[in-house]
Amino acid sequence: MKTFYCIGSLLRPYKRRIALALLITICCCLLSSPIPFLIRGLVDNALTAGVWTLTGYALALLGIFAAQAAAGLACTGLTGEIGLGVVRDLRHQLYARLQRLSLAYYDRTPAGVLISRLMDDVTAVQSLITTQTLTVVADLGVAVVFGCWLLAQSPWLFLVVLAVLLGYYGIFRAYAGPIREGSTEVRGQLDGIFARLKEKIDGILVVKAHGREQDEMAGFAAQIGAAHRPRLRVGLLGAALTNLSTAAAGIGTALVFAAGSLEVVHGRMTPGAVLSAVALSALLFGPVSRLLDLAAVFQQAAASMDRLREILEQKSDVMNPPNPVRLERACGRVEFDQVGFGYHPGQPVVWDVRLRVEPGMKVALVGPTGCGKSTLLHLLQRFYDPTWGEIRLDGIPLRRLALADLRRQISIVPQETVLFQASLANNIRYGCPEADDRRVEAAARAARVHEFAERLPEGYATRIGEGGYKLSQGQRQRVAIARVFCRDPALVILDEATSSLDPESEVVVQAALTNLLRGRTAFVVAHRLATVLDADLIAVLEGGLIVQCGTHAELLADRDGLYARLCARQFGIDFVRDREPAASPRRPIRPTIALPVYSLASA
Repeated sequence: MKTFYCIGSLLRPYKRRIALALLITICCCLLSSPIPFLIRGLVDNALTAGVWTLTGYALALLGIFAAQAAAGLACTGLTGEIGLGVVRDLRHQLYARLQRLSLAYYDRTPAGVLISRLMDDVTAVQSLITTQTLTVVADLGVAVVFGCWLLAQSPWLFLVVLAVLLGYYGIFRAYAGPIREGSTEVRGQLDGIFARLKEKIDGILVVKAHGREQDEMAGFAAQIGAAHRPRLRVGLLGAALTNLSTAAAGIGTALVFAAGSLEVVHGRMTPGAVLSAVALSALLFGPVSRLLDLAAVFQQAAASMDRLREILEQKSDVMNPPNPVRLERACGRVEFDQVGFGYHPGQPVVWDVRLRVEPGMKVALVGPTGCGKSTLLHLLQRFYDPTWGEIRLDGIPLRRLALADLRRQISIVPQETVLFQASLANNIRYGCPEADDRRVEAAARAARVHEFAERLPEGYATRIGEGGYKLSQGQRQRVAIARVFCRDPALVILDEATSSLDPESEVVVQAALTNLLRGRTAFVVAHRLATVLDADLIAVLEGGLIVQCGTHAELLADRDGLYARLCARQFGIDFVRDREPAASPRRPIRPTIALPVYSLASA
């Protein structure tokens, strides 16, 4: 029932066109109603009627068939338009839902699976709507009328037809379940194929670098072969259903003809009446056969619709509050209050994090890989909600802010810059679509993009290719910085923004970053400690805990602390041994979970 409800909701915006298509279809079917009587008159009067009378019967039949063809063409055009409209609306709904879901959903769902559902499953639903669905619905109504006429003409022949219809029902019950189960298996296999394609195309450089092309071809061929078997089985089941329905129609017509012949022998019917009954039975079997053909398509579409409903009914783990607090422009004060979070229940990644950041501070998060640095920044952007504790921006809990308001306050320069297959200008204004060309150019100048943008073939209108492959790594990073400038946020996140750059590019990017961070609250994730020596506050994480917090000089004074060990590893042991202790009092080291709140003001 849920499948019918979902399809009905998709068809609701097209109810007028559907009503028109139904009207045309009913008229087309009603045009068939005189055919049995014309055949009866043609046969019964063939020997006694004149040429003009017989010609009139023939022309009447010809006119009916021509009118049916024209009506069928109009109905096909309408159903095709409805089907394409439904596909457009369904893909829009799915994409809109995917945009609203949190990162947690994407963590557990491969991108290839989503592509498979948006493309292949939606196409299966389209095939249901455009495969004579409306024709079958109208045919069934007309079939009831023809059945009543046949019952009135010959109850005995009606019983024969009824027995054949029961046979149709048995065929449907035998094949419907296996077709749906097989279709579900096929869709699951296609998910795996699309996921593999997405993964290997994204990683084609690694595949070629390791010479694994032949292995990948063999693995993909095996996966395609595994998916081919259930698809072939579903195809054979559908073909068997279609052929059995055709055979049932032929057998039913033969049975009606044989039973009618007995009626003629016993003098209870004329030959014309028998042929009329045969025509009526054929008009009954036609829509029933089409219904069985449609049943195979419906079962495949139902399996796809079930999978699409999983997306449409998916609830986001991060929701907008019912009555959000409005925040036009943040000052940049951030507080982590006993924050803990884990991607899986019972497995915290960060826990009991307490940190206060004042407006305009540059805060560095350092520590070994996997200690929770990026997780904290994901929580700050509310890609996830803390399992416990609270994060506040300007004193307002993040859960009470509208997601759009919160995300407008924060921009990120990631380690791997994400650029789109669009012009350079549109990539810069991606975070601020309303920005005009002057604002884009001003952001580009501040980020040191203008100096190479002028050398591009079409300047700012140059399409930079998928992922920005036409630009160097340093240029891509500067475009990411220009994007932040254009958006003008209150908070900036730098996630290893210069880790993959050569020294020359790093100098240029660092200059752009210096411009970017001026007057903004900044969170910097860095493994290279040389980039955070000037930070106002350095939080050192280990195992999801902040174990040290202070300035570079203060942390270096504790020669046994984690920060000093990290510096010794990167700069050499002499760097730490020869470093003079800071004149300011030593900050407390975090020995347990219960930690004080650190801020620049407490230094």
